[in-house]
Amino acid sequence: MPHLTLEVSKHLPIADETELLLKLNTALYQSGQFKHSKDIKSRLYRTDGYLIGFGNDGTHQDGEHFVVAHLCILKGRSDEIKAKLVGCVMATLQNYISPHVAGVQYAVNLTELADVYQKAIV
Repeated sequence: MPHLTLEVSKHLPIADETELLLKLNTALYQSGQFKHSKDIKSRLYRTDGYLIGFGNDGTHQDGEHFVVAHLCILKGRSDEIKAKLVGCVMATLQNYISPHVAGVQYAVNLTELADVYQKAIV
């Protein structure tokens, strides 16, 4: 645990997706909330079908790209710790992407896994 899933608009230029995921995993690990780095699983999906507002004229102008991060963690952390984890993901995303692309819409959501969540390493 945790799981981090990024939904990214199809044409958002990201220089190196693996490097971005590594930076996110590193930031989460350095938060001190996760015992082993291998407990952190991240993935990035590009969204083919999407619409922002009423659409555009085919160009990709400011505000026409998005990144939505879904962070799933086990229950038991305080609201303060959860806010720090969300802030950590938000800052890492913005620091990596914003210097190269203006007007990206960012969102980070945190959910807690159900009590019946199971994990196995076989």
